[in-house]
Amino acid sequence: MARNKTIFKEDILQAAEQFIIEKKPSELTARALSKFMNMSTQPIYAEFENMAELKSELFSRLYYNLQHDILNKKIHEDPIINLSLNYINFASDNPKLFRAIYLEKHGNDDHSINEFSYNIFRSIIKNNPIYVHLTEAQIKSLLTATWVLSTGFANLITSEIIKPSQFEIISFLQDTINDVLKVDFKIK
Repeated sequence: MARNKTIFKEDILQAAEQFIIEKKPSELTARALSKFMNMSTQPIYAEFENMAELKSELFSRLYYNLQHDILNKKIHEDPIINLSLNYINFASDNPKLFRAIYLEKHGNDDHSINEFSYNIFRSIIKNNPIYVHLTEAQIKSLLTATWVLSTGFANLITSEIIKPSQFEIISFLQDTINDVLKVDFKIK
């Protein structure tokens, strides 16, 4: 008689998310996850063709939740400052998950977080009257500058090295945006 299925795809994805929070994405293997879940690897391979598929689905799900539940909360009128504040707040509220998503390598496509972040950034500014006129070079420079600043704040805040007010963070972001937009870009 065949056994009833007791471990489902959603269970595995939830455990994989918890695994990368408690350990590192680079340590996520079928054996390590099955040990973490206290089971054999068979249920994993019954739901996923291979670990690359599991990781892809896991990070797609994490990116979806970031984009729709976390990074789009309305905190500030300026969309870049709003995105940056949400990013910093996510890091402060979920330091281990932040580290797993943004600071650790997680698979063969280490550029996926860069592409994800760029696409979100692009989508929030594309129809904004302040930023609609920007060139591609300016958009990339603005993303890089605000991402570096936001990541610095996120890391320093989660490490409890600094405790800036939201006003101070916003001031730094506004200055950074203004400085980037003042630069005369030359494309070589």
